[in-house]
Amino acid sequence: MKNFNDDMLNRYLDNELSNEDKNSLQSSFENNPEIKKRYDALLITHNLLKNVQPDLTSIDFSKMVMQKISKRRIIEFQQKRFLFSVLSLFLIIIVGILGYVFYEIISTIQLSDSSKTISVYSNLVGNYFSVFFGKKNLSILGSVLSLIMLISGYFLYDYQKHSKKNFSH
Repeated sequence: MKNFNDDMLNRYLDNELSNEDKNSLQSSFENNPEIKKRYDALLITHNLLKNVQPDLTSIDFSKMVMQKISKRRIIEFQQKRFLFSVLSLFLIIIVGILGYVFYEIISTIQLSDSSKTISVYSNLVGNYFSVFFGKKNLSILGSVLSLIMLISGYFLYDYQKHSKKNFSH
């Protein structure tokens, strides 16, 4: 007597067995109630699955999916462009500040011997930074940068909210 597994029983249901295997399996149904139970369970499952109707999609399903993907790409591009713009603004501000500092330092340096120039240069840099980053100027600079960060954070949040809303619809 052969050992019949579920794969062989499924092939029997699909009519994929040789005549010899079919006959052997049919005789096993009569002699072995365990194999008959497994076959009956598979037959019920097979019939249920055969009667299941597939879900139908709309004609425009592919088009709608592609439009959502396209919208998502556009929104991601806009977010990247916005972030690049904000970072560029910060970079321009930093370059402007550094340029102004160097301009002030260079315009106040008088030509003299090198050791005197270095000490004057280092004193001017130290004095300028202590004045520029003093309590009053530092609080103004911090307030401006905080305001810029809050505004950019709001716009980034708004872009994110719209992208999730547009992607889910």
